Amino acid sequence: MSKRIGMRCPHCGNRAQIRTSIEQSPTMRDVYFLCENLTCGHSWVATLEAVRTIAPSGMPNPKVDLPILTRPEVERVYDLLNPSDQRSIFDE
Repeated sequence: MSKRIGMRCPHCGNRAQIRTSIEQSPTMRDVYFLCENLTCGHSWVATLEAVRTIAPSGMPNPKVDLPILTRPEVERVYDLLNPSDQRSIFDE
């Protein structure tokens, strides 16, 4: 189920490659994209940011304060990541 992180070009809709990224903070990076369509050639910067915790870290960084998802939110994430024909760990 591995998927590449990426975006489609906002102009032509083709795939775009990540060329590089620069860390702005422990929870945010600027990601530099280049459209794979040579005719388009658009390049841009997007922001990738950690915004919520699904499962707490076993080695928490005291400088990082991400809100923890509620149980219903975790269940929604679980459902997104697992096919509907599998039983949920939250099923009783």
